[in-house]
Amino acid sequence: MKIIEKRFMDTVVDITCDVCEQRVSANIKGEDCEVKADLAASFGYGSGEDGNEYHVDLCESCFKIALSALKEHRRVLVMFDDEHNLPDEKFGLDLERCSR
Repeated sequence: MKIIEKRFMDTVVDITCDVCEQRVSANIKGEDCEVKADLAASFGYGSGEDGNEYHVDLCESCFKIALSALKEHRRVLVMFDDEHNLPDEKFGLDLERCSR
Protein backbone atom coordinates (compact mmCIF):
# COMPACT_ATOMS: atom_id res chain seq x y z
CA MET A 1 0.00 0.00 0.00
CA LYS A 2 1.25 3.48 -0.84
CA ILE A 3 0.92 6.04 1.89
CA ILE A 4 0.85 9.49 0.36
CA GLU A 5 1.50 12.72 2.15
CA LYS A 6 2.06 16.22 0.79
CA ARG A 7 5.55 17.52 1.58
CA PHE A 8 7.24 20.76 0.74
CA MET A 9 10.94 21.17 0.06
CA ASP A 10 13.21 23.98 -1.01
CA THR A 11 14.05 23.86 -4.69
CA VAL A 12 16.71 25.93 -6.43
CA VAL A 13 14.96 27.82 -9.21
CA ASP A 14 17.78 30.13 -10.25
CA ILE A 15 21.36 31.01 -9.33
CA THR A 16 23.05 34.40 -9.52
CA CYS A 17 26.72 35.31 -9.31
CA ASP A 18 27.63 36.40 -5.78
CA VAL A 19 29.91 39.10 -7.23
CA CYS A 20 28.05 40.74 -10.13
CA GLU A 21 24.58 39.33 -9.36
CA GLN A 22 24.03 38.23 -12.96
CA ARG A 23 22.12 35.02 -13.69
CA VAL A 24 24.48 32.05 -14.08
CA SER A 25 22.29 29.81 -16.16
CA ALA A 26 21.87 29.76 -19.90
CA ASN A 27 18.99 28.55 -21.98
CA ILE A 28 20.37 26.02 -24.45
CA LYS A 29 17.86 24.39 -26.81
CA GLY A 30 15.02 25.13 -24.40
CA GLU A 31 16.83 23.76 -21.35
CA ASP A 32 18.22 25.86 -18.50
CA CYS A 33 21.83 24.85 -17.92
CA GLU A 34 24.10 26.05 -15.12
CA VAL A 35 27.03 28.02 -16.48
CA LYS A 36 28.82 28.74 -13.24
CA ALA A 37 31.82 28.10 -11.09
CA ASP A 38 31.97 27.37 -7.38
CA LEU A 39 34.67 28.73 -5.12
CA ALA A 40 34.60 26.80 -1.87
CA ALA A 41 36.79 26.40 1.20
CA SER A 42 36.48 24.48 4.44
CA PHE A 43 39.08 25.22 7.09
CA GLY A 44 39.99 22.80 9.83
CA TYR A 45 41.80 22.62 13.11
CA GLY A 46 44.95 24.72 13.36
CA SER A 47 43.91 27.25 10.77
CA GLY A 48 43.22 30.88 11.58
CA GLU A 49 39.89 30.22 9.82
CA ASP A 50 39.24 27.06 11.89
CA GLY A 51 35.63 25.96 11.47
CA ASN A 52 34.79 28.51 8.78
CA GLU A 53 33.31 27.38 5.49
CA TYR A 54 32.98 29.50 2.38
CA HIS A 55 30.99 29.05 -0.81
CA VAL A 56 30.79 31.58 -3.63
CA ASP A 57 28.81 31.09 -6.85
CA LEU A 58 30.52 32.82 -9.77
CA CYS A 59 29.54 33.53 -13.36
CA GLU A 60 32.11 32.63 -16.00
CA SER A 61 33.34 36.21 -16.27
CA CYS A 62 33.87 36.69 -12.52
CA PHE A 63 35.52 33.26 -12.31
CA LYS A 64 38.02 34.27 -14.99
CA ILE A 65 38.78 37.49 -13.10
CA ALA A 66 39.35 35.54 -9.86
CA LEU A 67 41.55 32.98 -11.66
CA SER A 68 43.52 35.78 -13.30
CA ALA A 69 44.15 37.38 -9.88
CA LEU A 70 45.36 34.04 -8.49
CA LYS A 71 47.64 33.48 -11.51
CA GLU A 72 49.14 36.94 -11.00
CA HIS A 73 49.67 36.26 -7.30
CA ARG A 74 51.40 32.95 -8.16
CA ARG A 75 53.53 34.73 -10.76
CA VAL A 76 54.70 37.25 -8.12
CA LEU A 77 55.50 34.47 -5.62
CA VAL A 78 57.71 32.45 -8.01
CA MET A 79 59.01 35.19 -10.30
CA PHE A 80 62.65 34.90 -9.18
CA ASP A 81 62.55 31.23 -8.17
CA ASP A 82 64.27 28.99 -10.71
CA GLU A 83 62.74 25.85 -9.16
CA HIS A 84 59.13 26.79 -9.99
CA ASN A 85 57.46 27.51 -13.30
CA LEU A 86 55.40 30.59 -13.91
CA PRO A 87 51.68 29.87 -14.32
CA ASP A 88 50.51 29.44 -17.91
CA GLU A 89 47.13 29.25 -19.65
CA LYS A 90 46.54 25.81 -18.09
CA PHE A 91 46.88 27.11 -14.52
CA GLY A 92 44.17 25.49 -12.39
CA LEU A 93 42.83 23.39 -15.27
CA ASP A 94 42.10 19.77 -14.31
CA LEU A 95 43.63 18.13 -17.38
CA GLU A 96 42.35 14.66 -16.44
CA ARG A 97 38.74 15.85 -16.43
CA CYS A 98 38.97 18.45 -19.19
CA SER A 99 37.86 17.95 -22.78
CA ARG A 100 40.65 20.18 -24.10
